[in-house]
Order: sequence, then structure tokens, then C-alpha cells
Amino acid sequence: MSPATDAPRLDRAETYTQTAHRIYGDRRATPPSRELLLAVAYALFVAPGEPGRVLSTAARALGRSSGTGRPRFDALVADDAPRYEPPDAAGDWGPGQAPGCEAPRLRPYVYRPRITVNGPKESAVPLRPESPSPVYTAAAGFSPAPVDQRNAQGVCGAASHHKVLEMDPRTGWTTARWFCNRHVEHAERVAEQVREQNAAAPEPIPNTGGLLPVYFKAPWETVYRRYAPARWEPPSYGLSADDWPDPGNPPPPRTPRRLRAV
Repeated sequence: MSPATDAPRLDRAETYTQTAHRIYGDRRATPPSRELLLAVAYALFVAPGEPGRVLSTAARALGRSSGTGRPRFDALVADDAPRYEPPDAAGDWGPGQAPGCEAPRLRPYVYRPRITVNGPKESAVPLRPESPSPVYTAAAGFSPAPVDQRNAQGVCGAASHHKVLEMDPRTGWTTARWFCNRHVEHAERVAEQVREQNAAAPEPIPNTGGLLPVYFKAPWETVYRRYAPARWEPPSYGLSADDWPDPGNPPPPRTPRRLRAV
């Protein structure tokens, strides 16, 4: 039974207001996760219902997805399962979609507009004397940047085909290094340099989810296992996002935790 069940209705509304204030001030909460937290707080403190049926009440309050007709609660809880999400750059991108090659640039990049040839199809052969002179064209109003990004950063920037993953030795987080076909040997050297570091890297610190245990007490591991994908496993750092080490940022400002049983 929730400890707030026996409290006067006014006290429960005040507690809901305080909880909502904390949720809106939590910079880790995305709009979907914030909606889930507010729905659970509403079911716990405000909505009339049976004790012990808080999650069912929250699921009814969230309704169903207009696209699939499935309860929105299911997807929101699955998305709150604590886990590490690698950056988009670490995905399996094809040529032309992956980040540009980051090998060192040997000579400055010079912008060359696209060449088009006016005249009949056979005149496009450059060796024929009657072929017209090529015309350099670019989009209307286009002008190259004064300093190209590839030159400013000193990187190749060509279409990448080879990926090397580097694991942070403190956090276990992944950084993707991409290289083009001209820099295969450079990619192999980088892969060899990070081999031992990757093998010794710790389990990645979660960077997604874990907000439900911050605000409410419940057997969350059981709940997450029901809604999260079958491959999900609880991280060794704990289920609550408050318990995860975050060497890059200070902890979010918050009042002392007042967990409520769900």
C-alpha cells in the first residue's frame, strides 16, 4: 500500500505538486520520460483507484498509440530501462552516410564546382575538337566558405568505409573513428593502438533511462524485464540514474529524495 494512501487529500495534492516540480526541473528527463513520470505521480497521488494498481492507472491515463493501438505505457517504460546508448556515429553506416574520414589531411581542400558540358551527347567526348568548352556551374547563390571545415580541422573528410571503435577507459563509452579507403593503413594503426584499451575498458556507464527509480519505489527490475527487450540486463551501476557515476557533468540539483512506493 502506498504511504500516501492514508494521507489527507490535500496533502497528497501538495506532494504531487512537489513531485511534478522536481520532474520538470530534472534536465535528464526527455518529454516522453517526463510524461511517464507525471502519469505515475498522478496515479499515485491524485487519481482515485485501488491501492497497488498504480501502474495500471498510469497506463490508462497515458492511453494508446494512435499508430499501433498498443498502450503507450509499454513503450515508455521500455524506453526508461537503464542502459548505455552508443552515439549515432558508432552505428553501421554505409559509404556516403558515415561521418567523414578523420585521417590527417595532407594538402588543403580546394572547392571545385561541378562541370557540365553543353551540346549534343557525342560532344561530351573531350578529345573531339568540336566539343564545346566546359561550363562550371553551382547552385544559385552558392559560395564556398572562406575556410573549409576540412582545412580548419586538418582532416581528410572523404566518404568513410572503415570504422574503429574506441572505448573510454574511465566510462566504457564508445567513440567511433571513421576512415576512407585511402587511409586503410591509418585505420589499422588506430585499431591496434586501442586494442588493449578496449579490452580493459569497464562496463559502459548507463546514459539513458533510470528515472522511474529516482522518484518512486517499486520492484523496477521486474517491471523493466516485462517491458524492455529480451536482451536487456540490469546494469551493475544500479537502476536509478542518481546512482550512476557521471565524470563529465555535476549531478543535477535536487531536493533530498522522497521515494514513494508504487
